[in-house]
Formats: sequence, structure tokens, C-alpha cells
Amino acid sequence: MNTASQTVLEAFNQLPDIDKHALASEIIKQVAMLDIPPLTDASLTEIADALFIMHDEAETDDAETRSW
Repeated sequence: MNTASQTVLEAFNQLPDIDKHALASEIIKQVAMLDIPPLTDASLTEIADALFIMHDEAETDDAETRSW
């Protein structure tokens, strides 16, 4: 993700829930109109691997926090 995308995501996370919902709905509508090829199995595997790594790191951090 580039810097501009990260900035947008950070701004989104600071919105009230009602505004998050409205914005997410609008983004979904616009994404549905894009001509984007479907994700490949390799892309999905890469995304899943990254999510598992993030989950493992969060569990490790949580376990370290509880051990104190």
C-alpha cells in the first residue's frame, strides 16, 4: 500500500462509525464498477500468508503482555 492509501485508511479509521459505513458503501459501489481482473490463487495465498503472520504476531504480543 502506498503512502496516499495509508493516509486515506488512517483518516477512515478516525471517522465516526456512521461515516465509516457511508464511505465504505460508496467505495464498494465504485470498486464494483472497476474493470479489475479476479484475484489469482497465488495472490489469495499471499494474502492469507500475510494475515496468518499478522495473527501470529498479535498472539505473540498478547502472550508477552499477559506474562507480565
